[in-house]
Amino acid sequence: MKQVVILAGGEGTRLKKVSGSLPKPMVLIHGKPLLQYLIEQCVKYDFLDVHLLVSYKSDKISDYFGSGRRYGVSITYHVENVPRGTAGALLDIFPHLNDVFLVLYGDTFFDIDLGKFWDFHLKKKGDVSLFLHPNDHPADSDLVSINNDLKITNIYGYPHDGKWMRNLVNAALYVFSKKNICNINLPLDRPDIAKNLFPLLVKSGRELYGYLSTEYIKDMGTPERLKKIENDVKSGKVKSLRLASKKKALFLDRDGVINKEVDHLNKLDQLVLIDNIGKAIRKINQAGVLAVVVTNQPVIARGELSNSDLQDIHNKLDTLLGLEGAYIDRVYYCPHHPDKGFKNEVKELKIDCDCRKPKPGLLLQAAKEMNISLQDSWLVGDSSGDILAGKQAGVKTILVKTGYGGTDMKYRVRPDLIADNLLAAVKVILKDAK
Repeated sequence: MKQVVILAGGEGTRLKKVSGSLPKPMVLIHGKPLLQYLIEQCVKYDFLDVHLLVSYKSDKISDYFGSGRRYGVSITYHVENVPRGTAGALLDIFPHLNDVFLVLYGDTFFDIDLGKFWDFHLKKKGDVSLFLHPNDHPADSDLVSINNDLKITNIYGYPHDGKWMRNLVNAALYVFSKKNICNINLPLDRPDIAKNLFPLLVKSGRELYGYLSTEYIKDMGTPERLKKIENDVKSGKVKSLRLASKKKALFLDRDGVINKEVDHLNKLDQLVLIDNIGKAIRKINQAGVLAVVVTNQPVIARGELSNSDLQDIHNKLDTLLGLEGAYIDRVYYCPHHPDKGFKNEVKELKIDCDCRKPKPGLLLQAAKEMNISLQDSWLVGDSSGDILAGKQAGVKTILVKTGYGGTDMKYRVRPDLIADNLLAAVKVILKDAK
């Protein structure tokens, strides 16, 4: 029987004006306790052996859920009489846990395919897998960096001291394999899983992996966030972001649409956002439409920029958007360039590929990986190549007057619409999406 640990000891001090004296996991969302939603999610994916770590007014929880039988689970309660921190409380109950188990937080609402997450962990055979996603407040979130194999290379607690950081947030949902963690030494009275345990595991050579997803998950620790969750449930946004749901996407060219056009941009300081870009992308995020960047980056094939330097530029983009409460769900880029003769060119990248716009490869790859409905999606670009790529992928297209504004005239193609800028385009898209 698959096992789950739910950290349910929170008092919910910031929620008291809406929850009264209820413990945080018992706060109601549309008339039902958050913890009940979580248990129902667990049942859906056969996590039936539930271990609840409780503390504040634990009787309110045990009286409501009892043995768990009427919810289809078996519940074991672990009462924390002396505060031990999330990591301390978890490590204390290790003798009661299976070799592999799921960990949830009792103040986080989600609708996620837990089975896929579990299978990812088993395939990677690491020590811990972390659910990662972009969010609209990365500046006060714990961020991580990963390599091409999705292995976590570093963990950054907030504040981030003005660094350009990828918006890759630890969403507080984990799968543990306890074999290599049992003997870890945390010399703190109240160690935290994210801030103390994980950095120590990375430093000591344990293998942590990141599972990237755009599924819905949100901390409800404040009245504002609680209200946001209730609105997202009511509007259908939560269901629309399920893996199984066909999603609407806004495909975005980068240069000239999001940031000011610079010919062959290859330096960090050249990236400057166009006015109102954060506002435009924030509207897309709030509507549950995926924001997906599709960009040609021939500077890599030309030897003018490395993949790691490009990631630094995209980290800056993530950080600037995050400061405006906006985020990009995924970036797809083409590193190829068919023309040869550049001094430092990378020969293996000098090819006629299927991903360089105006070919539709990047959009088709994104649609496959993210379950996107192309016929319900849009592309916004500033060049005829962008528009032709969108047409060939089967999405609706908008040409914006920023950047090249269509003046390249390289391909004979007509966009479905023309807009002054991305914000104007987004207003059209959201009206169409309703």
